[in-house]
Amino acid sequence: MFSVAPTEEAWTMKKIFFSTAALIVLSFFIISCGDQGAGNAANKPANATNAANANATANPAAAEADIKKLMTDIAAALAKNDADAAAKFYADDYHLVTPEGVDQTKSERLADMRSGATKFESFAYENVNVRSFGDTAVAIATVKAKGTVSGKPRSSDMRATLVFRKAADGWKVVSGQATPITATAEPAKTEDKKAEANKAEAPVNK
Repeated sequence: MFSVAPTEEAWTMKKIFFSTAALIVLSFFIISCGDQGAGNAANKPANATNAANANATANPAAAEADIKKLMTDIAAALAKNDADAAAKFYADDYHLVTPEGVDQTKSERLADMRSGATKFESFAYENVNVRSFGDTAVAIATVKAKGTVSGKPRSSDMRATLVFRKAADGWKVVSGQATPITATAEPAKTEDKKAEANKAEAPVNK
């Protein structure tokens, strides 16, 4: 038998085939790298947010100072009954539970102030305690306020809980609750309780 050498045309076709296959493989490689790069670019905002949250968690003292300053500004706006100034401190989805147990949205809260249904003669936060958890913080404070709240006179002190969340433009109040302080008597001291117990157990001389 005789072997027939490949013709020049056959060699040319093989070269074209292998060149085409190499180009296809290279195209897939380039597309894959491009998608990965786009994914990394898309993740940049999320990475920046995570970095900001990490910094907030690492510096609770700074968060506490920011929240206390913000509460001073909120109190000043409420004392002046300035609804527009107060609005800047509340998140769009803000809710307040009033001393009467009414759940008010941000728009309802501001409408209450603009109508005069809620109007303060004085307002201040005292004994502020702040705990921060990354981009979230909780503040508990005593409210020294006098005026009208939701159409009812209010002069007693209240205990307020405010929940803050850090947004791109700073801390915002997302939730608040005010509870009237009705118990004024201090709890009995341990020594007093022991003395009362000893008196009760002592035998009665007849």
